[in-house]
Amino acid sequence: MSRILITGARGYIGSALSLRLAADGYALRLVSRSPAVARSVPENGEMIEYCQADLRDETSWLALLEGADAVVHLSARTDLHAAEADPAADADINVEPIRALLRAAERREIATPVIFASSTSIVGATHANPVNEQTPDRPCSVYDRHKLESESLLKDATKRSVIASCSLRLPTVYGYGAGVASANPGRGVLNGVIRRAAQGQASQIYGTGHYIRDFIFIDDVVDAFCRALSSEQVRTGNSYVIATGRGYSIADAFLQIAREAHRATGCAIQMRHVPEPSHLHPIERSSFVGDSTLFRRLTGWRPKMDLDAGIRDYFQRLLGETHP
Repeated sequence: MSRILITGARGYIGSALSLRLAADGYALRLVSRSPAVARSVPENGEMIEYCQADLRDETSWLALLEGADAVVHLSARTDLHAAEADPAADADINVEPIRALLRAAERREIATPVIFASSTSIVGATHANPVNEQTPDRPCSVYDRHKLESESLLKDATKRSVIASCSLRLPTVYGYGAGVASANPGRGVLNGVIRRAAQGQASQIYGTGHYIRDFIFIDDVVDAFCRALSSEQVRTGNSYVIATGRGYSIADAFLQIAREAHRATGCAIQMRHVPEPSHLHPIERSSFVGDSTLFRRLTGWRPKMDLDAGIRDYFQRLLGETHP
């Protein structure tokens, strides 16, 4: 593969992935809804191409796919509560681009590889841990139902040889990456706490903070996408759990941030326990640990960064950014 099309290229994961692929020598077609370019990716002559497109438009996809050797589809609205408030709008943003992509792919008659960013929360709020590919899907939110619908569309199209796809189900992603903040603070919660702590600011822990999360470092996520791009055997329409296999309570993660902030800045950071808001969705009250054995076996991927080292790396890079 030589030219990779990345949607959502200006986002948190997209920016980090673009940097990695550019460094590896790939030509990139970086797509966003905004005309502004991805500020994290260096200019590289004709190797980097920036595009603004409406991904709900089949003709947009036809132009974008021309000359592209693979697609990484990251573009999405990830606001859980906005999806609950307006399911139709969420489907228009998160599902319709998949339908338009597949209509365009059918017209091209080329089975282009497609890597789709999905979510581990598709399994719902109540399940046994660790979660793997055999765990039943029980989506309990509009957002997750639309992710599952998108996965199903891609899987069906792969069976029909319209594309060659796989879906990577991601848990809570954190880490400095390309220095780009998540557009949705609810999805980038750990990064937000780190940034506030670096400025000496406190954060709140809802309730006891006992819910468990499998926090995965951004560079490990980027590596998973790179492995999927280079591993034909995973592009059979299936979905894969991408996770570390280790869970931490939210309270423990926040307290580790406070400890690292004190070590890095000398400031004592408070993590205040407050009552849980009544509006929390059941998926926000769930606990999750993932098992990536299958993806590891097929691709050789493995997570390299543990939570303590990942938090320390973020502080070092963030403070280096502000204090050269």
